[in-house]
Amino acid sequence: MYKKIFLMFTACLLAACSTVGVKTIPAGARGHQRVDYFAGGRQQVAFKVVAQLSDGYLQGVLRVKKVGPDDYDVLLLGEGAYKYMEAVVSSSGVAYKHLFKDADTPFARGRINQFLQLLLADPGTFSGYRVKNGEEFLTYKNKEGKTRLSYKEGAKYPSAAESSSLLSKAELAYDEYAPVDADGALEIPHVAVYRVGGITLDLTLISVR
Repeated sequence: MYKKIFLMFTACLLAACSTVGVKTIPAGARGHQRVDYFAGGRQQVAFKVVAQLSDGYLQGVLRVKKVGPDDYDVLLLGEGAYKYMEAVVSSSGVAYKHLFKDADTPFARGRINQFLQLLLADPGTFSGYRVKNGEEFLTYKNKEGKTRLSYKEGAKYPSAAESSSLLSKAELAYDEYAPVDADGALEIPHVAVYRVGGITLDLTLISVR
């Protein structure tokens, strides 16, 4: 009898443990979409980039090519086709093929990683939802920390994505959403602004194919 009670107790405990920490997006928020520049089978996007840095500015073209289900080849070119950066973003993180000398430091790489993850990577596992002043916030956990997507009242797409890690907090704000297909079902932001510390990157979409 005691053995039977013990087995029943153990089964209940295991069942309870298997559901601890598992959260689902509330029904009212499931209509929200994430930004996906490659929705509908698109393979490549390009942005004009203007970066405001603490000691000057940088401008160029950022080309992102989808090379796998969750893999992207990223190339940043400056004037005269000068290569600032080439990297591959995947579910494993960011792997650099080339990075210009001034940015090849652990600190700078961390900031660039945050930007590329916000721009391209899946935000992670859903972990929280709240509403404040009519704005909705969906929070996700990932190996870098947390990502929070902000939705203005009645909006289908986010107005911003915010990344919080142990060392820094960064934000990618979206603007000027417009349809990218004939029926208008898919929209992507044509303007985005990335902010971290004293750095600002202004991105303007110039090509989608």
